[in-house]
Amino acid sequence: MSIVNKIQDGHDLIFKGFLVICSLAVLVYLLPKEAKFQYEFQKGKPWLHGDLMAPFDFAILKTDKEFSSEKEAINNSVMLHFVQNQEIGERQINAFDLAISQKLDSTNSAEKRKWNLFQKTGASLLTEIYTKGVVRPDPVIENIADDELVTLIKGNKGEEIEFGDLLSISKSYELIKPRLQYLDAEIKDELENYLVGFVEHNTFFDSLKTAQILQNRMESVLKFHGKIEKDELIISKGQMVDPVKYQELVSLKQEYERRKGSTQNVLFIVLGQILLVGLVLLVLVLFLSIFRQQIINVSNRVFFILVSFTATVALGMLPLYFPEVPLYVLPFCILPIVIKAFYDEVLAAFVHILAILLIAFVAPNGFEFLFLQLIAGLVAIFSLVAIRKRSQLINTVLLIFGAYVLSDLALVLIQEGHWRLINYVHFSWFAASALLTILAVPLVYLFEKAFGFLSDVTLMELADTNSTLLRKLATKAPGTFQHSMQVANLAEQAILKIGGNPLLVRTGAMYHDIGKMAEPQYFIENQVGGLNPHDELEPEESARIIIDHVIKGVELAKKHRLPEVLIDFIRSHHGTSTVRYFLYKYQEIHGYNAEINRFQYPGPPPFSKETAVLMMADACEAASRSLKEYSAESINNLVENLINGQAAEKQFDNADVTYKDITTIKKMFKKMLLNIYHVRIEYPK
Repeated sequence: MSIVNKIQDGHDLIFKGFLVICSLAVLVYLLPKEAKFQYEFQKGKPWLHGDLMAPFDFAILKTDKEFSSEKEAINNSVMLHFVQNQEIGERQINAFDLAISQKLDSTNSAEKRKWNLFQKTGASLLTEIYTKGVVRPDPVIENIADDELVTLIKGNKGEEIEFGDLLSISKSYELIKPRLQYLDAEIKDELENYLVGFVEHNTFFDSLKTAQILQNRMESVLKFHGKIEKDELIISKGQMVDPVKYQELVSLKQEYERRKGSTQNVLFIVLGQILLVGLVLLVLVLFLSIFRQQIINVSNRVFFILVSFTATVALGMLPLYFPEVPLYVLPFCILPIVIKAFYDEVLAAFVHILAILLIAFVAPNGFEFLFLQLIAGLVAIFSLVAIRKRSQLINTVLLIFGAYVLSDLALVLIQEGHWRLINYVHFSWFAASALLTILAVPLVYLFEKAFGFLSDVTLMELADTNSTLLRKLATKAPGTFQHSMQVANLAEQAILKIGGNPLLVRTGAMYHDIGKMAEPQYFIENQVGGLNPHDELEPEESARIIIDHVIKGVELAKKHRLPEVLIDFIRSHHGTSTVRYFLYKYQEIHGYNAEINRFQYPGPPPFSKETAVLMMADACEAASRSLKEYSAESINNLVENLINGQAAEKQFDNADVTYKDITTIKKMFKKMLLNIYHVRIEYPK
């Protein structure tokens, strides 16, 4: 039974532990189960480790540039292949002979000599034309130069010729015309047109043969050049990692991980990954426990942080399973933007750093990845410090892209020593990653709905005095609207001093009295002409109307679908205090036997810094309006008596405010009220 009780008492802690274990399991599962090369190195930097000897024989990889250059050279050197269909030429020549024979049978003796001569000349011309080849047009060969060599296949034999040696239909005409110059002009045109009718394409571009030869040659390109023997010195301590040494080290790293991945016990690799990921998650949990207790104490906030963190690291593993996806296209800056939308900049930066540390462990060129993502993530956070509209994210996208480009440029100049070696493909990746950061907007919205959070942007939109509900408040209860504005100013400045969310407390203050719209005339700030309807009511009825503004405010807020976080300000801004004026009036009339609960607000008391500050600001601002004389002494006494009275009633016991915070708040309220009512501070003589 005691175990069950312990589980029930610690269920919240158990759930949080379960969330951490789930994150650990997911990340370890996604990590590659291969040994890692133990040395870190960078091109253009000195080798910081000891002398490195080759642990085994291995081939030296060609650089991507060398490999691509060889393939490009092969692609340019492979000749296009054409196939000549000899049957077409034979068929057309035979058809020509037959046509001439029929013509001879049907002509008189005078014409036969002409046609006999033409038969011999035409057959010779067609034989020459079809031997050269009449090539059929094809988009691939439109821009081939006449002097470019191609392969012409006749039967089983191939020969290299210049492309210009092949004929087109128009070139065939040009070949025929000069050969018929000996004929009489009156019959030349007739015979020329007659002969042209027997010319057609007999040579065709063979795309399959060309592609097959190209593929065979591409496959023959080796990825290696040279070899390092076992125990051969690769690099000495302090030696500069130049392009040659860099390629040797990359080759060793790849071969080492290939060999160890197949021979080393996977259990040890998994154990190491559990320790690695576990340490990162432990650091995250410790940070939240020490510096962000308001997050670690709430399960859904912990869940949100872990889901965001795990999803981002999982995103970084995507290229391991889909190599065609470039790592730098992925929008890692979404994580700090989403965290910043709900919490502070420090937490956003801390979570982002831990996430990219884990990804850098498996990313190629881990230091470069870490540097680029760290700079871009911090720039994203800085650009959103004063965010007021969702459209500001466009500026963030541009800044992220600029951070990526400048960081990459810096690394290239350091490592390569020249700007000409910049890989401009990387810039397109950076642009895609920056643009994908826009996905943070719908993600923030989804997290708001899923976890009941409020982003700064949503709070700004709700705090806009042009919003529907606040416009109604300004119209129906203008005095209450002005009161709410003053309370918002007081509460915002106070929360800035003691630490908290100033935007949240300001927005909560704007809506805390919306319930007064139901019967605005019963609240003194809305009364004009000295008429007070409470003069005609019993104290109990007056108290009910006053208390009901909290209940009606909650109902109105729910009707307009205000977030629960803001509704909490409406519920708690009077806590469980009493409507003292009407309670005392009732006691004067009926004695001291009044039922306190009939004059008491339903509560609950404030349960956060923000709601506690609002309660103090509301009371001080409202009471300050009834002062007969505004002086430093009267305002000082007012603030002290009201806040001390609330503390004595234990209204702040559930809120995370200290006596030091309360003292700071008092000073701030006194200073601001003195400025509001233009009271001069009396200095000692």
